[in-house]
Amino acid sequence: MFKKITSVFLVLLLIFSFAGCGKGNPDDETTAPVTSEEIPMSEKKIALLVPAGTQFNELKIASQEIASVYSDKIIIKEYDNNSDLSANKNDLITVSKELAADKTIGAIIYTKAARLTNEAILMSQQINPDLVYGCIEPEASTGNLAGLANFVFCTDWSKAAADIVAKAKLKGAEYFLMASFNRHISGSSSSDRASLLASTLKSAINTECTKQGIEFIYHNAPDPISAGGTKAVIKEIRESIARYKSTGKISGSNVAVFSTDYFITNELIEIVRENNFIYAGPSFPTAFNGIGEAVTDVTLPTATADYAAYNESLRNAANNLPRSIIYNYSLESVFITAAIHLTFDILANKTADETLTKKATMRLTDAANNEAFTVKVFGGYSNVYCAYLPAYETIN
Repeated sequence: MFKKITSVFLVLLLIFSFAGCGKGNPDDETTAPVTSEEIPMSEKKIALLVPAGTQFNELKIASQEIASVYSDKIIIKEYDNNSDLSANKNDLITVSKELAADKTIGAIIYTKAARLTNEAILMSQQINPDLVYGCIEPEASTGNLAGLANFVFCTDWSKAAADIVAKAKLKGAEYFLMASFNRHISGSSSSDRASLLASTLKSAINTECTKQGIEFIYHNAPDPISAGGTKAVIKEIRESIARYKSTGKISGSNVAVFSTDYFITNELIEIVRENNFIYAGPSFPTAFNGIGEAVTDVTLPTATADYAAYNESLRNAANNLPRSIIYNYSLESVFITAAIHLTFDILANKTADETLTKKATMRLTDAANNEAFTVKVFGGYSNVYCAYLPAYETIN
């Protein structure tokens, strides 16, 4: 009930905001609401939305694998790179609206619920209010998505931060430099600031660094969607590191570097290599973390089951890598698998609001198949679940 009331409220807000800013209504071509009487919800398909780009290999592979198992029940839709999109040019919204108009589709799962996912859901709900929504690792306000989606899966960043910082300490880290930007940390509007995962991560890393006796430095970088893109971000981070060195804010090479921006992973590794720093791991816990792209003799995996062999190849190629922290588990695959099975439950009316937490926990735990894996409700939201399995490892 809360989700539906919030959805109506946010739809109205969105309509008024477009009207007020003079950009015109994005739904100028009115689409009649879709009715779902023709096909029972239990027989409808699930659409997996996957972002384009080499940064999301595990999302793509995991989606393809589960879609091959349920070929008659799952379709995959790819949308354009988020960093290149604006409110008036967002393929995520376009694809969502097209799926909402398709009477064979009963649910949409955003495998990476990046910016503008809120708007995509709001607009598709106007076309088909009966759709089921699942969101994984939201970049925007978790609170807003909790009111729109049926469920949200995210990393337990308090546990992940403890894992990352402990491994950085093992590599000799005396400083921990975390680079992010305002949109990730504080949101672009007052409604975003309540539950941003990157803000939770920043606080958790800061706390863990204090425990480990590591100097925590937060660097507020330019937003990669602003003028100059990722090249401007990398240029600014390089200049800032040089300034930190010259002013004595950091000294020596025992500096762990981490960023919440997955689009700068390769360039960040180069910065680490140039300074003999420590690469503190990917922006999201994933075995397919992009570090292999910085090493020419390491082949990226083609199946989620290959993550252990892939990480072994990274360890064997350590001489060609900076000191690095990798993640040796396919957490994204777990989230996608659990999201699919939980959505099947919802479409078949096997999961009511009051039993959602029990069923979501079961689906996540079953998909993880590891005793060290933990799940808990996040931030007081009844449909947001954070999970984690300690699997960060050091190499070189």
